[in-house]
Amino acid sequence: MKTSKGFTLVEIVITIMVVAILAVVAAPRFLNLSSSAYAANIHGVNSALTSALKLANARIQIDDAQTTLDYQGKTVALTAGNPAASADTLRALLNIDVPKSWTRNWESVPCDEPEFCILGNMFPGKGGYVSIPNFPLSGNNGLDRASYIWPRGYVIKSEGCYAFYINEASKETFHTGSIDAGC
Repeated sequence: MKTSKGFTLVEIVITIMVVAILAVVAAPRFLNLSSSAYAANIHGVNSALTSALKLANARIQIDDAQTTLDYQGKTVALTAGNPAASADTLRALLNIDVPKSWTRNWESVPCDEPEFCILGNMFPGKGGYVSIPNFPLSGNNGLDRASYIWPRGYVIKSEGCYAFYINEASKETFHTGSIDAGC
């Protein structure tokens, strides 16, 4: 008696179908890891910024600071009792060295800095202002301002992947948060 060893055509087709089904189910999960990483990065920036603002506000109270604050050896300007919503403020609070020389076409050109781009002193009516969902600023003639930080490779206005800081000076309060819908 002669027996043959090997796979039948039916077994091979079933195996290919199982592998194809697994690929269809698993591929989107693996392909989405990059955007999840960017979203987690933005949430981390927001957490670090929130913590730094709490420390800065404690320092403001301790020093009874009125116009500027010495924060870890860097001078932070104050507006209405809170750190100003400027790019320099974000650099100081987050202790990062994001170069000041980058394209002014942030509305259409992806960030090409080493890790992040920062934009500050923005308010409704100013060219390039990016409105933040759930935080509509009235601007109050430029008194209330926002600053943004977003990752390399993203365009802030069209993609929605950034952390923000708002100094709502008209109400002497501030807000932080992150938008990750476009990460």
